Amino acid sequence: MEQSLLVARPEWLNTGEEFVVRTSPADEEGYWVGAPGVYYDAESRTVYLYYRLRRPRGSGRGYEARIAKSADGVTFHDVWRVTQEQLDSPSIERGALTHHHGLWTLYLSYVNGDTHQWQIDRLVGDQVETLNVQARCTELDTSMIGGHAVKDPLLVPMGPLSFLYVSYAPTDLVDLGDSLGDLHASNDVFTTGRVHSHTGLAISVGGEPHNWVGEVLGSSPTGWDSLVSRISGLVKMGSLYLAFYDGAADVEENYEERVGLALTADLKTFYKIPAEGPWIQSQYGSLRYVAPVHTEEGLILYYEARTASGAHILCGRKLGGIA
Repeated sequence: MEQSLLVARPEWLNTGEEFVVRTSPADEEGYWVGAPGVYYDAESRTVYLYYRLRRPRGSGRGYEARIAKSADGVTFHDVWRVTQEQLDSPSIERGALTHHHGLWTLYLSYVNGDTHQWQIDRLVGDQVETLNVQARCTELDTSMIGGHAVKDPLLVPMGPLSFLYVSYAPTDLVDLGDSLGDLHASNDVFTTGRVHSHTGLAISVGGEPHNWVGEVLGSSPTGWDSLVSRISGLVKMGSLYLAFYDGAADVEENYEERVGLALTADLKTFYKIPAEGPWIQSQYGSLRYVAPVHTEEGLILYYEARTASGAHILCGRKLGGIA
């Protein structure tokens, strides 16, 4: 890019070269491509990138998601797609891909057309190209977590364990207003301003379905991340893990979150790195869904960033051997 979209405090982040992975469906407000989820297959040295396409509210919202693959982490070609019609859903959001014991699994978040609530389903295939939408099953829904929404999965394999981090709306931080039904009338409870978006954790042992553990990162009492604190990516740094999380102060910043940092030693207890504002953002506002991945060449970050037109595009940045 001629000029980086990124506004960053740490100098090390600027040492990488920013590139555009996908442009928005239209170069105007409300049209986005992003919500990346990334998986690196070490055996084939291939980067797999999940991403979502979106139109404005009233015009389809998250209408399609795709998985693309790349040999260099920069140039991708699509190998799989799913549409909101296939899911009978008002909107699709983030997904998390993994490969285990010869099977590919995608954890996909979308709005259930019947309940009007966010949930996460599990899709399986012998290849990424054969992930079976019709045979999907529910991995997490609101009845399993005691919340009002669950979405945006981030999968972290740890030997026989699998840690699934999700964005969810805790029941104890909900303004129910007139009725519970009204809470979901918009098909997206997070747009109402009546819930908080926190990060929760579910754990799987030996490939079994993930079981809910509970909250691991909540919104701050005040400040720029006092409504939303959604973990989007983790990077191992020595004995610790660095977490990237999306933050927002109020519902006006919904869809326009920015990035903060937290640390954890056990993957269950997270400590936010104190800051008066976000750690990074686009020079035009929002930068969110930071998805880091280690390859043989080093660390790559993928993220969704706001442009001058108000559209969101999908970008990447190679950081070499850092971290």
